[in-house]
Parts: sequence; C-alpha cells; structure tokens
Amino acid sequence: MTLVRTLLHKPLARASLLRPASSHRSQFHSSASHAKACIVKWGYGAKDMHVLEDSSIIPQGLNKTWIAAGASHRLIALSGEGEAGVLGEGMNHSGQLGSGVRSDEPTFSAIDTSGMEILGLACGREHSMLLTRAQEETYDDQEAPPTSIPTKTILFGFGNSMYGQLGLGGSKDTLSKELAGEDVPGHVFEPSPTSVQLSDPDENVIQVQCGLDHTILRTDQGNLYSMGWGADGQLGLGPSSSSDRALPTLIERLSWKAGGKAIGRVKEISSSTDFTLALLDNNQVWIWGNAEYGQCMVNKKIDRILEPMHIPHPIPQSEVITSVAAGGTFGLLLTESGAVYTCGYGALGLGREKDQILLPEKIPSLSGIRRIVASTDYAAAINDKGELYTWGTCGKSGRLGHGDFETCFEPKRVLMPQESNGSKVIVHDVALGQDGGLAIVEAP
Repeated sequence: MTLVRTLLHKPLARASLLRPASSHRSQFHSSASHAKACIVKWGYGAKDMHVLEDSSIIPQGLNKTWIAAGASHRLIALSGEGEAGVLGEGMNHSGQLGSGVRSDEPTFSAIDTSGMEILGLACGREHSMLLTRAQEETYDDQEAPPTSIPTKTILFGFGNSMYGQLGLGGSKDTLSKELAGEDVPGHVFEPSPTSVQLSDPDENVIQVQCGLDHTILRTDQGNLYSMGWGADGQLGLGPSSSSDRALPTLIERLSWKAGGKAIGRVKEISSSTDFTLALLDNNQVWIWGNAEYGQCMVNKKIDRILEPMHIPHPIPQSEVITSVAAGGTFGLLLTESGAVYTCGYGALGLGREKDQILLPEKIPSLSGIRRIVASTDYAAAINDKGELYTWGTCGKSGRLGHGDFETCFEPKRVLMPQESNGSKVIVHDVALGQDGGLAIVEAP
C-alpha cells in the first residue's frame, strides 16, 4: 500500500511535525488505583469500566486534554508542558491510530505533537482528524526573549479514505483511475498524519466533525467544507450532487463566501453517523444528510436531504439553543436553560412507549445540562454538577456504561469507578464512539 499512497498524494511538509512516539506508552496506562484526574473508558464489548491515568490531564488544564472515539478505536490528545502527544488505542487495520503502520490486532500507539497546540480531535468509523496550531518563535531583537506567535491552524487526517473522507485527494475512485488495469484493492489508507489543504491558504479550520465515512469542516471565514461519502446527502452539496468527494468541497448553501452570508454564520456543527446538524448564531438550526427516521424535526420523514435545510423547530423563541448533537437516527438540541430536546427514532430518552417522534420534544428527566453528545443509536449528557447520563440502545457493546448490555429508554446516571468508595467525581467531558465511550473525570 505504500506505492498506492505515493501515487495518490504525497504527505505534505507539515506532516513531518507529527511522528510516532512509543515512549508515551509507559506514561499512560490502565490502573486499579485512581489519580485525582483520569480518563475512563467503557463499552467495546465489556461491562466494566477501565481507568486510564495520566498526571498531565488536570495540571496542564482541562482545555489541554481532548478525547475522541470511533467504531473500534479511541484517541486522547494531551497538549501541555512536558506532555504533547496523541495517544491511540484499539483497532488499527486502516491506520486510524496514526502510528505510521497498519495492524489487524488491537494495539496502542502514540504520536509526538511537540511544538503543536491541539485544537480539536474527531473520529469516524475508521478515520481520524486532528486539528492543531503550531507556535513559532520570533525575536524582536537579539537580547529580547522569544515571543510566541500563533500561526494558522493545521488539520491532519489519517486512517481509511475509501470514500475520500480524509480530504487528501485519494479514494477508491481515484485509485481505480490512477492504477487502471492493475488488480488493486478498492481501499485507500493513510496510516500517518497528513495535512489537509483548503483551496484558500489563508483560511483556517476551527472545527472538525467526523461522520461514519465523511468529514465536515468549519472555518474562521464562516465557510463549511465536506469530503467523503455522499450517497445520503451527508456532504450537503446540493440536489445535483450525491457523489463522494476526496477533497474539501464548499457547502455553498451555508458558507459565507456563497449563499450563507444572507442566512447567518454557523457557530457549531455536529455529525456522528450519516447526517449533520448546524447551529447558527441567529438561533437557527439546519440539517442535511439522512433523515429517513424523522430526525430532521419537520414533522415528517425525508429519505435524503442533499442540501442544508432550515428546521423551523417548535422550541419557544425565548429558549436560546446553545448546542446540537446529531446521532444516527435522532438529533438533540440543548438550550441555554439546560433543557434537552430530542427528535427521531430509537430509545430517545422519553420512555419505552415513545420510540418515534417527528417534532422535537423535551426530555423531562434532564435539567441543568451543559453538554450533549450523540452517536449511533445512543447519547450522553453532562449536567452542571458534573454528572454524566446516557441512554439509547446497548446491544452487546456495553456502550451505555451502566455495567450491563440493556437498552435504556430514559437517561440514567453513569457511575464512575471512583464512586464505588464514596468519592465525589466531576465529569468534564465525554466522547462517544459507535461501540463505546471515554470521559475526562476529576475526583476533587
């Protein structure tokens, strides 16, 4: 596959800033003892929770730790003095851990990100995206100390790009064209972090979201870009385009440089499976992609939404929407008051009898919520006390974190391992993959 990657694209110079760093393995481990701050993992076929400790999580600041989860892999990024790296665990058959190699067995890996500030992390089914910013030192004069000047953001992609979801120009389609006549696999893999380029070199990516096999980018110039699988409209490129894209492609309907200026600036995007929700600064919500389960919140089911569509939701105008979360068959809206609204199909958090609704409805058992996250068929919420709740289908994954494999039709609190001895814990963040999750936990 090395020959295939070379033919499709060459890793850019920035990619050399990131390199494998196996020495991190001894610094990040599973343990029976519980540090003040840790990352807790659950699911992926297990009932029990596992504590992953690292001394740099809290001392360097909570905003210096990032977590993301895919179908069968997890990534943890640490950005601080003496600790700068992306730690990966799980399956790596597509190179989704970014270690530079592929493996058919579960493994552990680390990427050295020294000199880079981590800004974001996202995982799809078998691909990963890392958003960074380099710090460059300059001197005003020879005797003055160096000053740190923020540079433009740099987005790296690694893992499976069969549909072009890494945005590097390679996909199963380009592969067949460039190697016409040769018997080659219909997949493209990039196991090393490789920088993704936008058409405008002055534009900075400020948020990245991964669906199962596609990626959505938001930039500082108010534009949205998409790449990857587009059959269900998840790229949002319009009624005449449902094909895959292997390079970042402008979503004209909501982008500032096209039609978006007359609509409003997007301030948040969410995508975890096959559709995307976008929250605008004027409190509007827009959707595109798969909507066959009624997750489009317009009182009907729509097979595919090929272009961003405004959701005229029934939530009172007095309720400011602060966040959105797109699951597989449902969507969530979080309001400034801490209420959570749901819409779509599945174990929605509204009880066993309500598994299908076509307009957003408030989840009565949730209040004071400050963060919502959704993935395929399940969701999580963190309240202002730092308590984590999950609900949805579980199957044999254990992904709800309740110590069993049971479906949960209403939000249920997830008890962290530290609480077994009566300790109080605060959950600061949560990431959900298709079969399991991670949480950043502090025990004061």
